[in-house]
Amino acid sequence: MALLKCAGVLLLLLVLSPLYSDGEVAEVCSEHELTLSCANEATNGGSGVGSSTTTTTMSSSSGDQIVLREAWLYGFSNIIREIDAYLGNKTPPECRVPEYNLQYKAGSILQYINKECGGQVSCKFSLQTHVPLDHQFSQVWKGGALWVRYNCVRQSLFHRVCGTEVKGQEGFLKSVGYPQYYLGEPPVCTLTITADQGQQMQLTITDLSIREIMQPSENRCKDSVEVSEGSKVVLERCGDTNRPLTVTSEGPSLNVTLSASSHVFPKRGYVAYYKALGCPTPDIPEDGYLAFRNSTHAEFWCCVRHAFPDTLTRKRVLKCGRQNTWNEELPDCVDLDELLSAGNITMDVYQGLINGTSGVAMAEKLRQAHLVYDLVVPTVIMSVLVLGNVAVVFLIIYCRRGVIEEGARCEELESIKANPEPTDTIDNEPCNV
Repeated sequence: MALLKCAGVLLLLLVLSPLYSDGEVAEVCSEHELTLSCANEATNGGSGVGSSTTTTTMSSSSGDQIVLREAWLYGFSNIIREIDAYLGNKTPPECRVPEYNLQYKAGSILQYINKECGGQVSCKFSLQTHVPLDHQFSQVWKGGALWVRYNCVRQSLFHRVCGTEVKGQEGFLKSVGYPQYYLGEPPVCTLTITADQGQQMQLTITDLSIREIMQPSENRCKDSVEVSEGSKVVLERCGDTNRPLTVTSEGPSLNVTLSASSHVFPKRGYVAYYKALGCPTPDIPEDGYLAFRNSTHAEFWCCVRHAFPDTLTRKRVLKCGRQNTWNEELPDCVDLDELLSAGNITMDVYQGLINGTSGVAMAEKLRQAHLVYDLVVPTVIMSVLVLGNVAVVFLIIYCRRGVIEEGARCEELESIKANPEPTDTIDNEPCNV
């Protein structure tokens, strides 16, 4: 039984753990060679420093490839250089960048290290060998440190098939042929990445090597990588980039499009990392449904004659916290008849829940009552007033018309009295107009 419990805990940790970590960090003194490896024999998950060839490895399986996330140079004043080992044992000094100094970057060498290590299983990188150094730049890196963050990503986990819609919380994209070349067949290749409603999608292009503008007559890039949200283009680039390019969507979806004019072009293409921001939509509770959600809240309801067992209400609102997690987990809805049969609630409570004399049902009745008072009653009053005014107007018109007709009749009678004809019949009653 204990073994089963342990296995269950391990399975739960695997399910709850993210698919990708923030990456491994490698730090080395800038004068020395850096070795990155995702080979099978690598079992050390940390960073090795303190030798002329510094090796940083990460436990991985067959087919893993290096994906650079960041690569920065730090000046001497922003690092810690331990030289005791060097003085005693003739080994190179160790260099590391304290966390509080990570923001003070002297420069990026992402473009150069991507050229040597991007998409490889293992590689060696040296500033002296792989970066074209001028006098001014060499003064920056001498005595400093090289700081690199990277992932080892299995080949099967990259999304690269044109026309694919990728749904998930995080992952990697790359162009077909990376890092040897990129293709122009089809000439337009689009990948769509989508998160849950209420979330935002953040995309970071960590390596970009596309045909740049090559002729003076070209006024725009023939080949490019474009990031768009619907019809809105948020990023369009060609050539190479020496820094990570990050964009964040307003909604839950982004399109990444590689446009190429040649069938095959001898540059790397692109690699990108995506991650959803905000809380993912929680699982729907049994016998319940999601009524509404946005970036901060999610409203769930239980079906009729069901309730959440801990609150005995049909409605529950969750709040999304700063760590992209909801403030609580939802239990499944339970049948009120089953609760009554099991003796978990009394008949009075059961009748109150069914008849709506408590909880959400009462709130719904109050809402309907407010609707009657706020909308129906004023509408009826206004209608009565309008109809009353119309009736008064018609009555006035009717009375005025009767007075006019009576006055005309009296004038005619007075005229006959003054000039009687033999056949006239005179009405001796006076006219009272």
